[in-house]
Amino acid sequence: MQDRGEFKLVTYRKKRLLCVRNSHNAHVPLPDDNDNDSGNTSCEALFGKLLEAETELRNSSFGDDIFHSLKDSLSALNIDGISEILCYGLGSFSCRRSSKYQLALLLSLKNHYGSRVHIYDPVFTPKEIQLLERFDFNVIKINEEGKRIIEDNVTLVYMPHCSVHLTNNFLYANWSKILTKCILLTNSFSAIEDHSKFRNYMLMPIDYILRIRPYVTEIALKNNFTYEEVFHDLNIHIFLERDIVTVPRDFWSEREEPSYGDATIDYFTAKQTEPVDVKNRPNEDET
Repeated sequence: MQDRGEFKLVTYRKKRLLCVRNSHNAHVPLPDDNDNDSGNTSCEALFGKLLEAETELRNSSFGDDIFHSLKDSLSALNIDGISEILCYGLGSFSCRRSSKYQLALLLSLKNHYGSRVHIYDPVFTPKEIQLLERFDFNVIKINEEGKRIIEDNVTLVYMPHCSVHLTNNFLYANWSKILTKCILLTNSFSAIEDHSKFRNYMLMPIDYILRIRPYVTEIALKNNFTYEEVFHDLNIHIFLERDIVTVPRDFWSEREEPSYGDATIDYFTAKQTEPVDVKNRPNEDET
């Protein structure tokens, strides 16, 4: 853990390829979680497992480190707390160990800051949506493709091992000084930038990530959780006022909606998920 009040920036290790959790693209293999959770687990049993996972996460060295790092980040931003949390790409937490513990962190964050949580993933089942609502999460009903515009509230954007294109979309939607109200808990921008140098840029068009990268302060998180695949390459990113005021005059005005053309994107589009969104909306009569 870095000394308090002093950020430790991450350096990308070239021997390790950037790994993005992607349950949406059959061409990208999922990490082997060796998980024994079953999709047939009852709601009550799963509810208990999640509470146990949250306690385990909160009492872990990783939990301690991340909350200290967030405290340092808020102090650097001269902000007292986190009003909203926006979460994309959590995955199916009823059958994936990584997703279960990533949700456990989200629960800890919500409880610690008293934040309102907005969450979406097209792979959520009706049972999972019911559980999320039981935790008082606001489950987003449509696929926004990461383009939710935040209000003038301090917002933590949590995308654990999520599509880099979704992160790119979020930056596009909020391409202004409002980013100084955001804390991004996402895949390392440093790793993404370095990884892009080893690929044909046209195959990985992430213009907004690469454009904002020089003005981002990235805080390295120590990957010391029991299951190291759960939070690897996850770092905190903040936008300090002193850096944002140095952007070129026309920086924010150059804003076109991302177009990925023939590139392979690693998230489901709104058109693809429309029938899934309708199906996964819990029926009021369901118990």
